Amino acid sequence: MSQPLSISRAARLAGVTRGELQKKIRDEGLETFEGKVAVEDLVRLYDHIDVDSDPVFEKVQRIKARARPKSKYTDGLLPDAATLMSRLKQFQRILVRAKTSLNSFEQTLHDTLERLQAAAQLPEAAMREAIDDCIRELQLADQDIDRTDDPAAQVFARDALLQVVTASVRLLPSGHEYFVNGNDSILEAGLKAGLNLDYGCTSGNCGNCKCRVVAGSVRKLQEHDYVLSAREQEDGYVLACSNTAVTDLVIEAHEAGLDDELPHQQIRARVRKIERTGSGLALVHVQTPRTRTLRFKAGQYVRLTAEDGSELQSYIASCPCDGRRLQFLIFPDEQQPFIRQVMDASIVRQSVEIEGPYGDFVLSDESGRSLLFIARENGLGPIKSLLEQAITIDTAESLALIRVGSGTGKGPIEQLTRAWADALDNFRRFVVEEDSDCAALVDSIRQATRGQDSFDCYVAGPPDWLATVLDKAAKAGLDVDRWHTREVV
Repeated sequence: MSQPLSISRAARLAGVTRGELQKKIRDEGLETFEGKVAVEDLVRLYDHIDVDSDPVFEKVQRIKARARPKSKYTDGLLPDAATLMSRLKQFQRILVRAKTSLNSFEQTLHDTLERLQAAAQLPEAAMREAIDDCIRELQLADQDIDRTDDPAAQVFARDALLQVVTASVRLLPSGHEYFVNGNDSILEAGLKAGLNLDYGCTSGNCGNCKCRVVAGSVRKLQEHDYVLSAREQEDGYVLACSNTAVTDLVIEAHEAGLDDELPHQQIRARVRKIERTGSGLALVHVQTPRTRTLRFKAGQYVRLTAEDGSELQSYIASCPCDGRRLQFLIFPDEQQPFIRQVMDASIVRQSVEIEGPYGDFVLSDESGRSLLFIARENGLGPIKSLLEQAITIDTAESLALIRVGSGTGKGPIEQLTRAWADALDNFRRFVVEEDSDCAALVDSIRQATRGQDSFDCYVAGPPDWLATVLDKAAKAGLDVDRWHTREVV
């Protein structure tokens, strides 16, 4: 009997998002057990699974580039990438053949036992004939040993190779699951997956990312200054920032929930560069020290203080998966000294103090519903962060972004959203010019959500505009009571 697959791993094997797989399971009325799906059901849902175009082999090249022989002994250097991939594909074919034979023999054994039990109740002559039939069936099964067209066996082999290049981590008590690729640390991979794990420095100094390994094995990536006691080491505690997964892991680690407040932080960072885009918009890149990273949730804001004492409250416009390289979207405002320094680029290479995070305009729980994001002016900052988080988590059935009054610039934001549209099958982007009655915006909302039974909507922008949007959308029959909104001046 095949081992059931977690939803995350099954989605990877099928080459779809978790949200799409979950929707398909619901639509087909399939049963899952503890969040897992049977291999046979996965094959029935996605008969296109093709091991020859398996994307996991692309990761082999990256792993090979960083691979080193063992320090104390070696079985020989790794071959070049092309040879390694060829050998892995050959290994996969052997696995398919072996698993196909095993599946076939398991089914034959089950059928033969049932037939022999029935034959035992027959008269002697009929019993002998039934036994002869069983012998012939076993001989035919033996001749069929080289058959390789068993879809379930192909999924088994593909999953085996997937575990060679990626390990899964399941968190307790939340049950969240994510993958560790290449030499990512357990913490780094969790943050990339959009999880709010506890951490502080990410360099092994503070110990805030300490977690307990319940099952599986890890490998230390870097030495750390934080000292784990002998008792903690015996109990399986490790620092998530300094270790990676060797095998699939089950770990105990705390995550901040939607209503949990993150610790208040004050970090001195440096403005690395400023990119200008259409309509005078500036994308500000700020980097924290290696030993201090900002822990925040997508959609939150901080207080920025420049060297001259000028201040600005600004929403973080980047994903929480990287708390060192932060982004802020700033619109022109001659009345604010901080913004003047941004617009004339005099703040570049200066230090700024970051204080926060603040705010509760964050993604709701993993509903799996489609997500619609709408932004105007300064509302683009938190919306960009929320959207990047949603792309990273990969649980939504579909994603759509509507930018209001953004024009047709060729800046970094336009390039980024076009790249998302090109790379993601479930992402669409819309640009709506300013219209006083928001009629064009309502039409775009209908277009973005056409054919969807339900969706979650996140809207951010100036107060007066936001009030008009909600009024017009409600009059058009849209369920705005469930929308998540934020006034951003």
